[in-house]
Amino acid sequence: MKSSDFREGMKRAFPLVIGVIPFGLAYGISASSAGLRLHETVFMSMAVFAGASQFVAVEMMRQQSLVVFILAMTFIINLRHILMALSLKSYVRQNERLKASLLSFGLVDESYAVSSLYFREKKEGRWSFLFSASLLMYIGWAFSSSAGFLLGDRIADPLAWGLDFAMPATFIGILIPQIQSLHICIVVFVAGASAVLFKVLLGGSYYIIIAAVAGAMTGYLLERRIP
Repeated sequence: MKSSDFREGMKRAFPLVIGVIPFGLAYGISASSAGLRLHETVFMSMAVFAGASQFVAVEMMRQQSLVVFILAMTFIINLRHILMALSLKSYVRQNERLKASLLSFGLVDESYAVSSLYFREKKEGRWSFLFSASLLMYIGWAFSSSAGFLLGDRIADPLAWGLDFAMPATFIGILIPQIQSLHICIVVFVAGASAVLFKVLLGGSYYIIIAAVAGAMTGYLLERRIP
């Protein structure tokens, strides 16, 4: 494990942790109001480690939905992780498959965003970078989840402070440097337009999957048809 890559992963992931904290607090508060205990709230963050699906799962628990429906919805929301993992496949050497599989647990939106950009810069997979970025996100999410639960009534709704803008602002900052060609610009436009359109039409979280698939298909078609 290269210490320079490890430190760089921490450095690049740190701003993203700041953006995640308000959502971790909100999740902890939501879990508490749904009747979960502290150890259940923290265990879900440490075992699932997927914010969007945790919010949905907690809300479905509040409504006393069947476990099978909760699991199915969580699976659907997290389908985008398959696309993220596939995009990093080209950086995995034959003898690194086990290592990459273990690290895939920490492959959330934020760690993927910084790692994919770093891998392209270095033209190879730097797994100590992905590990440190994922570790920092993991600690930040677990800590903010527990803090939200414990603070409970003292923080009625942290997202009402306007801190919910921290997440999209962070991702915009990550996205802009990666738009380096017309192909990527078109993919970003198609994915963004699809997300807005299907959010309005369908609501819920389905628009995330649809936008991801639309963007991926657009990129695939452009790579095949445009030299």
